[in-house]
Amino acid sequence: MLVTLAGGLRAQEQALTPSETNLLLDAVKDLKGKVKDQRYGIHASAIQSFRAASSSTTSAYDFYLKCYKEMNFTRKGARESEYLEWKKKNRDYLRSKEHSEARRMQLQFLVLTLRAAQFTKKEQYYSIIPELTTLVDNALSAYPHLGSSRKILHSDAVGSTFGRVYDLGSTMKRNKNWARSPMDIDGIYDRTILPLYRSKEKISELSAAWDKRISQRITMVGSLGSSESEAKFVRDTLPRMKWEKNMDLLRGGKRRTALTAMVSIVRSNAEHENIDQWIDRLEGYLSGEEDPGSFEDLESDEDVAGEVNLPQSTSINSEPNIGGGRVPGNRREAREAIDNLDLNNLRKLLGR
Repeated sequence: MLVTLAGGLRAQEQALTPSETNLLLDAVKDLKGKVKDQRYGIHASAIQSFRAASSSTTSAYDFYLKCYKEMNFTRKGARESEYLEWKKKNRDYLRSKEHSEARRMQLQFLVLTLRAAQFTKKEQYYSIIPELTTLVDNALSAYPHLGSSRKILHSDAVGSTFGRVYDLGSTMKRNKNWARSPMDIDGIYDRTILPLYRSKEKISELSAAWDKRISQRITMVGSLGSSESEAKFVRDTLPRMKWEKNMDLLRGGKRRTALTAMVSIVRSNAEHENIDQWIDRLEGYLSGEEDPGSFEDLESDEDVAGEVNLPQSTSINSEPNIGGGRVPGNRREAREAIDNLDLNNLRKLLGR
């Protein structure tokens, strides 16, 4: 019927009648439903496979070999001998605990990514926050011992060998509320965690989430073993994160707490590149001449920005750019580490 309708329309160039419009709409809705069902089936299968493969380093190793062989040899029509030669050449790296552990955590992140892709409401993300922050903690704990495999945890999970086998890049909807990898700590908090708690009713959870974020960033920079990175973090990044935290508290009505902390930040960071801007704003907030805005203003800005494309695959050889539910973790210890941090305290905190 649709073919006949299309042919008649081309010949006569007549406007669609109401019944013809409804017919086409029904056809589009039917196709939309079939596409949605197909994607759901692909993602459900991927979740099942990824979850099973992430149960141990051995399972992650075996699954990675299967996926790599499928993508780089089977689908390209290569001979079995070529695959075996590649496997032998890279045997030591592939069989290393470091590589398998990094792949296992990448699979765990992909499971969470696929689950998040099915959410249709902001509130649904609450159920996934404890698992997400625990995964970041686990990745940070393993990070110092992963060697070159740590780059896996910074690379785009959707663009990984696992994601490409299941063609996730083209079957997943764009998700502005999700980060690209388990070590994209800023993306995880900016896109997923902090927006959930930006309300006056959840101001305590918001403060705890900020403390957790800062604590995890401290652990990350300490894992690099670079005095230069530590110094840059303490000098530039940490004061900026503290300021942003207190801006959130100020928007949430914690005026006394936030402004007192912001005065301390300014006093302790006279050489910071943002110091002039901070002083001007702080003066405006204290005098009442400047309004810090509200959480609703932030949400409005996010809506204007719209959805973002899923990140493209990046080489695992690229260097990570670092330095630049309830939330699990010990909030008191995290805050103490933040408030007392200097280079010596950072090294002591990390047992170095």
